[in-house]
Amino acid sequence: MSDLERELERLRPSNFPVDRRTLNDNELWWSGHFEYLKDHGYMMRPRYRPGWKASFKAGILAALASEDGQNMLHPFVMDALRISDSYMVAMKKVKVSTGEANIASFFSNKEHNTNSRNHCIRVLEVLPVPGNDDEKILVMPWLRDVMDPRFRTIGEAVQFFKEMIEGLQYMHENNVAHRDCARNNMGMDANSMYTRQYHPIEPKKRYNWSGRALHHSRTRCPPRYYFIDFGRSEMYDPKEPRRLEYALKSGGYTPPEGDADIPCDPFATDVYILGTMIRASLLDGGTYVPRPGVHGFEFLRPLVNDMIADDPSNRPTMNEVASRFSTIVGNLRWWKLRSRAVQKDEFLTTPFRALYHIFWTASMMLLFKPAIPVPKGLP
Repeated sequence: MSDLERELERLRPSNFPVDRRTLNDNELWWSGHFEYLKDHGYMMRPRYRPGWKASFKAGILAALASEDGQNMLHPFVMDALRISDSYMVAMKKVKVSTGEANIASFFSNKEHNTNSRNHCIRVLEVLPVPGNDDEKILVMPWLRDVMDPRFRTIGEAVQFFKEMIEGLQYMHENNVAHRDCARNNMGMDANSMYTRQYHPIEPKKRYNWSGRALHHSRTRCPPRYYFIDFGRSEMYDPKEPRRLEYALKSGGYTPPEGDADIPCDPFATDVYILGTMIRASLLDGGTYVPRPGVHGFEFLRPLVNDMIADDPSNRPTMNEVASRFSTIVGNLRWWKLRSRAVQKDEFLTTPFRALYHIFWTASMMLLFKPAIPVPKGLP
């Protein structure tokens, strides 16, 4: 084993098998349900099909270079293609007792499904788990990291913030607190951006492992953004006072009321988590997951500072956040929205990228693409 392979093994997440030529316990559960899922219209990758034999030799580098060496990222979430149209889906095994299936299904019903302000991931189908009444399988669209690829313009990031603010406001209007609305529980439906399907585990590659997955910009082919993972979410009776909750660590950050171990309004905690996401993703960069900030977003600083106020009672409601955000964005000039989102750690390549951005911006204007992307229709 080479020094690089030893280092990769040292950094290997605990849910990765030591030898990827064998399936771990979680993978075995899914592969054991291959025929059941196929009968319901979903085809898992070759790695999880009956009789699979690894196409690669031992060693982490060989596994990383092979399509069938890509194992699942989350023990309860499996990717698959819908057989009828090759649409990529996520299948999530959930406990019935958590209520996640109920909340996810609630926002996917006829009343909410077609509402453009609803940014909760849609449940396409709910499957029972054979022989286990305590679990269900939620079938949903497969989403990718909201920051991958990076935002090219200020306007592209404004679209993302607008949809997340709008989505959390919609949840609160329907008496639901997400309680874990950090960046890791947001996803992007980027199918419109990609000319060919990307791989769910190695998204820079094509699904069939035949090369790089090329994509259009968000400005040219706007994606849609969604909240996911309602395992900690709570739905409240609108006829009763909303009960206070103890805040939970979310996205690596604990709200002040969580550190103080004081129960408070869960809607106010949601506001803090969303504000922290905006601050850590673009304004200042992250500390829990180190990443640089991005220049050009200081216009959001006053609003974000209010959202992350130490005292929950001093934070704005989501209705107030949405109203203030709309006013702020409405005062931005077109050239500001079309300006390049420059990483704070970018230096040597800045002049070249700036020059290219001028020509790219001109091409987008000639195509009549708005400065703030507008997604087409609903999923």
